[in-house]
Amino acid sequence: MPSTSHKYLTLFVAEASEHLATLQSELVRLEQEPPAAPLWDAIFRRMHSVKGSAATLGFTRIVDIAHAAENLIARLKGKEGKIERAEVDLLFAATDALVKEIVKLDKKEEDESTITLVDRLAKAAQALPDPALSARPVPPPPVMPTADPSLPRLDVSVVLSKTCAAPGARALIVQRKLKAMGTLLEMEPTPAQLMQQKGGARIAALLATLTATDEVREALVALPEVEQVEVRIAPAARPVEEGRPLPPPPVPIVSPPQASMRGQATPPLVRGLTPPPVDADELRPEPTVRVRAEALDQLLDQAADVMHGIARLREAAKRLPEHVAARLDGDIDRLRRTARELHGRVMSARLTPFSSLTERLPRAVRDLAHRLEKTIELDVQGADVELDRTVIEALGDPLSHLVRNAADHGLEDPQTRERAGKPPRGKLTLTARRERDKVIVEVQDDGRGMDAAALRRKAVKSAAMTQEAADALSDDAAYELAFLPGVSTRDDATEVSGRGVGLDAVQRKVESLGGKASIRSVPGKGTTFVLELPLSVSMANLLLVQVGGELYGVPLHRVLLTTEYDLSARGGEGFDARSLVVMGELVRAYGLAKLFGLPSLAPPGPRPFVVMEVDGLRFAVSVDRLVGQEEAVLKPLFPPLDRVRGLSGITVLGNGRPLLVLDPRGLAELCGIHETSKPAPAAKGAA
Repeated sequence: MPSTSHKYLTLFVAEASEHLATLQSELVRLEQEPPAAPLWDAIFRRMHSVKGSAATLGFTRIVDIAHAAENLIARLKGKEGKIERAEVDLLFAATDALVKEIVKLDKKEEDESTITLVDRLAKAAQALPDPALSARPVPPPPVMPTADPSLPRLDVSVVLSKTCAAPGARALIVQRKLKAMGTLLEMEPTPAQLMQQKGGARIAALLATLTATDEVREALVALPEVEQVEVRIAPAARPVEEGRPLPPPPVPIVSPPQASMRGQATPPLVRGLTPPPVDADELRPEPTVRVRAEALDQLLDQAADVMHGIARLREAAKRLPEHVAARLDGDIDRLRRTARELHGRVMSARLTPFSSLTERLPRAVRDLAHRLEKTIELDVQGADVELDRTVIEALGDPLSHLVRNAADHGLEDPQTRERAGKPPRGKLTLTARRERDKVIVEVQDDGRGMDAAALRRKAVKSAAMTQEAADALSDDAAYELAFLPGVSTRDDATEVSGRGVGLDAVQRKVESLGGKASIRSVPGKGTTFVLELPLSVSMANLLLVQVGGELYGVPLHRVLLTTEYDLSARGGEGFDARSLVVMGELVRAYGLAKLFGLPSLAPPGPRPFVVMEVDGLRFAVSVDRLVGQEEAVLKPLFPPLDRVRGLSGITVLGNGRPLLVLDPRGLAELCGIHETSKPAPAAKGAA
């Protein structure tokens, strides 16, 4: 690798990786829709960008692969007829090879597989006709839209937000919406002209319609990333006096090349509509800067340290004379608000769009469908929803498993679907949406659905529960059995799934993030996996409890309720496990002091209990005292505390005292409730 490339290596790897990730999604579209010229142009442009950057830095192997792939793409664009799967597979092989080369840029040895791939790409390109050498017929001029002259004409002006990442796609949505309400006579600029741009845009259109101006305006304002809409009656379409003839229909738009061919001047864009001048700065995309994730993590830690310092300062001010403390309180409050705002801004900077997870799924679904001999359509909705980077990184494997599970378990093969009256192509929908302080992710398929009776049999066979408990489950509760270890919806294991370990890992990972996983299913219609995730995992609301002179924090999202109960008459301090009546159900009770080997300082008599729920199993732990609630910035545990079961993190209180945060799942394992409460899913179904 040339020595001059080290300076720009990080930037090249980041940009090339983005191009290749998007390129894989675009290659999948070649098999799902008739490839049009804009799609081929986008594919060629991304491959050319990777080649150009690599050539500048002297990465010859990347240049060779990208150049050979470029030649094949150019030939395929001019090919008549359907693109063969083998040709798309070859382009995928080129993309995979480029990814591998980017990963091992520090190696200098020649890779024989690279030479072989370049040769295969070259042979495939030579087998296709060169579009540059074949004369193409001149396409006929487009048919311009016409409308009834008596229809009112509306001048429509739409301004897209300057933060719009794909104005061409938004313009296409605007165009479709206008066509649905009438006859679209003119539109400038067209969606195709905006496809290669980013940032804001102003769209002017002439619409012939009977729809009221307010209805047109409301329909357009409801579209995403539309900042401003103006709708008014065009001057040529205003009401005329009685006896006067109606004006002639508007002259359709003629592009400048067509105007010169016809020997006439280009007519105005939209008669009667002169958009106000727009400052170029308003339509310019917002400037962005690449920041290393590690730098944001460090900044977040420092912002948290500032908040902890302010809390300690507030505690120290309480020990000052009253007249001095009163003057400091106002300054400390202002400083605290500024620190919280700083922490919030850093948290916002760490937010990552959901698309960073989904951009690799189209390729994975395509390869999996070919391996399973199925046809699958992947629909991703809500790709612009943002989550904390920590959540995004932790969600990668669970989401991939749910997609594989839906493709392998849920969706049927084309022949089975046709016999069931379904279209041969199965549909897999991945949806993300934000609800208050949570993000809901759904993985939905239109396949066969789950068999509740089969899940009950599997749960009993694996000794996860008794036959009586399984029979008492409702169908909705039985679907949740798929999350139990060793329970699978398949009778035989394949290389893709069926061993009964994946969904258990998915649930554990989601709950470790402070989220919740659930299942909805309709036999013969399909299954939906629902993941409820927090926007961020660095902030948490804690219930502070005291045990044996030590303070602990319990995540509030795991606390069902707190209560007082007197167990002294039923075993006193030596009890192993007793039961409380909570919401009409018996709940096992354990001593938190005994679990951690601490002395209990509470006097005999009624004792506070914290009731929690994990995997649908409810249990209670006794504490000495309930102290209060606290919103805290969590940090991971350091060795050797990270190996202590029952602990999940640490934070610092306002007085500078460290606070250990409890892990409800770890406490459940310490209590052994999974072994002692096999029929627990029945309680979950009843709750």
